[in-house]
Amino acid sequence: MVSPQFLTLTFHIQSDWHLGSGREGGAYADNLVAKTHSGLPILHGKSIKGLLRHACQQALEYEWVKGATQELVSQLFGTEDQGLEGQGLLRVDSATLSPAEAQWVDQHAEHKKHLFRVLFSTAINHQRGTAETGSLRSMEVAVPLTLSADIGIYPQNATQAEIFPQLITAAVPLITAVGAKRRRGFGEAFVTIKPKEAA
Repeated sequence: MVSPQFLTLTFHIQSDWHLGSGREGGAYADNLVAKTHSGLPILHGKSIKGLLRHACQQALEYEWVKGATQELVSQLFGTEDQGLEGQGLLRVDSATLSPAEAQWVDQHAEHKKHLFRVLFSTAINHQRGTAETGSLRSMEVAVPLTLSADIGIYPQNATQAEIFPQLITAAVPLITAVGAKRRRGFGEAFVTIKPKEAA
C-alpha cells in the first residue's frame, strides 16, 4: 500500500485577474468573476489542474525529471472521455484566501468590495478614430491576492510515489499566470509549493 502525499500550492497573483463565473452582472459588469458562496475570490480546482497539467507537460518535454514519461503524466492527470476510469491520481482543491483572511473579510463585509473592480473596454474604428457604437464592454476583475490550494497525490506504486511529486514540484515554476486573458497581462503570478502542514 502506497501512502498518499499532500502538498499546498500558493498562488501569488501580481495583477488584476479574471476567472469567469459564466454570469452577467447587469449594469454593474458584463462578466462577473467566480466567487465562493460567501462572495470571496476563488480559483477553481479544475482550472488549477489544467494549469498543472500544461506545466507538467512542458517539464516532461524539457526532460527536467528523470524517469518521467507521457504515460505517468496521463496516470497523474487522467485521460479525457473515459469517465470514472479515466480519472487521474491527482486531486486538486480550489484556491482561496487563508482562513484568517476570509474570516476577517466576513467580519468586515464593507471591505469585501475592495477585492474587486470593473474594467471597461471598447472597440475603436481606426478609420474614424472613434469608438464603435455599442462596443463598450465591462469586466469584473479580482485585485492581486495570495490564494492557496491543497493537492493530493494518490500513487498506486513506488514509481508513481517517487516521480509524481518531483514532476509537480519541477513544473510549478512554469505557471506564470492564472485565469482568462493571460496573454494580455491579466493574472500574472508566481506559484510556490510545499508539503501540506498538519491540521
